Amino acid sequence: MNHTARKLLVGTVGAAGLFLATTATANADTTHKVAKNDTVWDLSQKYGVSIQAIETLNNIDQNSHLIVTGQTLKVPAKDAQVAKNNAPAQVTDKKADTANTSEVTVKAGDTLWTLAQQYNTSVEKLRELNGLAADAYLIHPGNVLKVNGTVQATQQPAQTEQPVQQPEQPVVQQEATQEQAQEPQLVVSANHTTHTVQAGESLYSIAQAYGVTVDSLRAANNLGATLLVGQTLTINDPAKDPAQEAAAQQAAQQQAAAQAQQEAAAQQATQQQAATQVQQPVQNQAPAQTQAPAQQTQQVQQQAQPAQVQQPQQQVVSTSADGAAIAAYAQSFIGTPYVWGGSTPSGFDCSGLTQYVYAHFGKQIGRNTIAQESAGAHIPVSQAQVGDLLFWGTPGSTYHVAIYLGGNSFVAAPEPGQSVKIGNMAYFMPSFAVHVN
Repeated sequence: MNHTARKLLVGTVGAAGLFLATTATANADTTHKVAKNDTVWDLSQKYGVSIQAIETLNNIDQNSHLIVTGQTLKVPAKDAQVAKNNAPAQVTDKKADTANTSEVTVKAGDTLWTLAQQYNTSVEKLRELNGLAADAYLIHPGNVLKVNGTVQATQQPAQTEQPVQQPEQPVVQQEATQEQAQEPQLVVSANHTTHTVQAGESLYSIAQAYGVTVDSLRAANNLGATLLVGQTLTINDPAKDPAQEAAAQQAAQQQAAAQAQQEAAAQQATQQQAATQVQQPVQNQAPAQTQAPAQQTQQVQQQAQPAQVQQPQQQVVSTSADGAAIAAYAQSFIGTPYVWGGSTPSGFDCSGLTQYVYAHFGKQIGRNTIAQESAGAHIPVSQAQVGDLLFWGTPGSTYHVAIYLGGNSFVAAPEPGQSVKIGNMAYFMPSFAVHVN
């Protein structure tokens, strides 16, 4: 065997060995460690194998297509048909593919993967024919792409898209669950009632009426930025019943009015009795015509003296009657709306009402609560008389004033959004009282 024959033999053996090594490498399985955002479809495109081949080899659920970050997967070798092809056959296939190349216009919903399945080719060949990058996936409707092969009429693109969409379903479900978890859960207790919002009401006034907090109203109701008239609110564990309080206020108003009438009648009777006592001695002296003028004058002066002694008693009764009259006059403004800084019957605040009522009787007590504290003597609430002023807060820093009606009742202009009405000291106890001089 000459030197040339030896070279030819060695070259042939080397080429055969290289071909066998390449074939073995192509047919051998490899492994892949799942990274974040990896999907079975991504791996099938990366390694040029089918989704079914990867899932079958690794026992992956073919419905959920679920893989976990850090999981090690076996990747099968490329299809046996590709492995068995020799170099001349591959060249021939490329020429045949080039000869059969056609064009397709991308429609909405098309992807490289669906077009590869539809035309019985691979994503890599589509990229190669159209000069796309090795990691390109995005195509747009209206693009014209070169494809090769024959369209498979039995395949439906909508069905081939399902493996891509199905892995996203758990993410969508998880987002829906998170949105549901973010929705506020309303709290409704076993002991609750309902309230229909009326014009002029606020969360604060409703909370005060039922003896609850504004926070509890928000927790029990899905509230917007504002309350709507006619809106129904749930009230958890109400400490007060507005209907009962309204009935109690009406009863207290009637009782105060009756008491004022009784005191006015008593005052009138006392005044009539005093007038009778003054006139009776003068009438008794009328028949005695024989008395001397000087003696009659002396008797008249002596009879006038008891009337002067009784005068302080009449003044005390008059003061008490003034208190009842003050209380009755103050109640005539029930229903007048609360107006901040108001001091007329068109609208009052708390000190504006008391100032207006007392001014009607000729008594100037000042405009605000601090000034009105000095209008008379400070006394405990238990010693207050009808018509006295009631104050809330410490002397020198009071924040509310009302007129005492007797019993547990008072009349006041309470707060914005409400009107002049009768209150009950059982629910709102004053700090001290002032008897106006």
